[in-house]
Amino acid sequence: MDEEKKSLFDGFETDEETGEVIIPRASVGVVRDEVHKENDAEGEASQDVAYIPVELDAEELPELQFDFEFGEEEFADPAQDEAEEETILQSIDEALAAQMTVSLGPVEETVTEKKPRRKSVWNRIPLWLRIAMITLGTLCLSLVLLVGTKPGRKIIYSIVAEYIAGEVTRPDDDTPAPTTEPNTQNPNQPTKAPVNQGEDKENPDKTDLPVREPRKEDYVYNILLVGEESLPQFAGSRSDTMILISVNSRDKKIGMTSLMRDMYVEIPGYSDHKLNAAYSYGGMPLLIDTIELNLRIKIDGYVKVGFDSFEWIVDRLGGVEITLTAEEAAYLRKTDYISNPAYRNVVAGNQLMNGNQVLGYCRVRYVPTANGTYSDFGRTERQRTVLTKIFNSYKNEGVLKLLSLINDCLPRVTTDISKEDMQKLLENVVEDRILTLETFRVPVKGMFESARLGEGIGEVIIVHWESNIKELYSFVFGDEE
Repeated sequence: MDEEKKSLFDGFETDEETGEVIIPRASVGVVRDEVHKENDAEGEASQDVAYIPVELDAEELPELQFDFEFGEEEFADPAQDEAEEETILQSIDEALAAQMTVSLGPVEETVTEKKPRRKSVWNRIPLWLRIAMITLGTLCLSLVLLVGTKPGRKIIYSIVAEYIAGEVTRPDDDTPAPTTEPNTQNPNQPTKAPVNQGEDKENPDKTDLPVREPRKEDYVYNILLVGEESLPQFAGSRSDTMILISVNSRDKKIGMTSLMRDMYVEIPGYSDHKLNAAYSYGGMPLLIDTIELNLRIKIDGYVKVGFDSFEWIVDRLGGVEITLTAEEAAYLRKTDYISNPAYRNVVAGNQLMNGNQVLGYCRVRYVPTANGTYSDFGRTERQRTVLTKIFNSYKNEGVLKLLSLINDCLPRVTTDISKEDMQKLLENVVEDRILTLETFRVPVKGMFESARLGEGIGEVIIVHWESNIKELYSFVFGDEE
């Protein structure tokens, strides 16, 4: 064979029987730690690298054999020869790698097996349910922030006040037509007779008295509660019940003061008459002016309820438990104070009374109360008893029940209290837990005289004004003099 076609395997030993080329086992060693630092520093690879031979067990090393058949025709194409040599070299590399694995042991590859990630409990919940839970949680959090914080509660008070202001009846014209002539059907009906407002009745010569402003304190809000009586036998309407409700945020109490309707008072622009005559003359505006002039106390707003509305409200509240004396029960059974005859079955003792019965009870004045109080003094005492029982029955009720009751009753109430004042009252009563109700009456016992006047006026109460005003201030404002 020509020298140019000699193979690099010509020097290898060949098996005599099979003709296979036998490649000797590779030597395996470990490079010594000692190297020529000088050559390394100059960037030259050291040629004198020494190896430490590693003795390998013959049984551990497989014998590598390659079956090559060479013929002259195989070396005819140099490109084919090069391809074959490359294949053979690759096989040798693989064989050497196999021997290295046997000698040194397999290289363990650390493979981190990724375990499938389990879904959390939250992700296993259906989407629609998650949305509902998030919405509910948001609402609950908002409710906690509203109820649990003072700024939040202030928002609630504002919303409730806005609602109340929109539901109550507002006074379009609360001034009835003035009466200029005596009413023959009602001798107690007042007549118009302008007088000098600067006149001092005890000192007629002193006509230029200074006007005294009614007292007003920031910590007290005074509401005039009026029960309006409008009956066919009377021309127009009159204020049958007048009670001053005073919310005192400083002393944490609510005061309820009955104003006797037969008090003989000055009425601006009219002759002196009974207090309830002022309403017949000029409605709520004139009644308020009259009270402020005589009692020298500021009225911040009013609430007016008719007889029919009062009955309905009491029924909506579920009635009121009243204890009647035997004399009261007998009187209510035989008179028309209880307008519906079917309800005149009242008895002595404690009983639940409906609206029609309670209204009749509040109007009685010709038999004494259990305390022995007669006439209009007994009547106002009964009124205070009813209002106190209603207040005590519902002051500890839940918010939802109270809102339901208020919602039904509001359209039957007429008031001029503004939305801002309603919000302020709600804040004071709820935040300060003003749940104490005290009662009072003007005139005070021992500070008045009874008299009968002519000109169709009849029985009146002559009030000792200075003494009564002092007592009223003490009750309403908490004066300690």
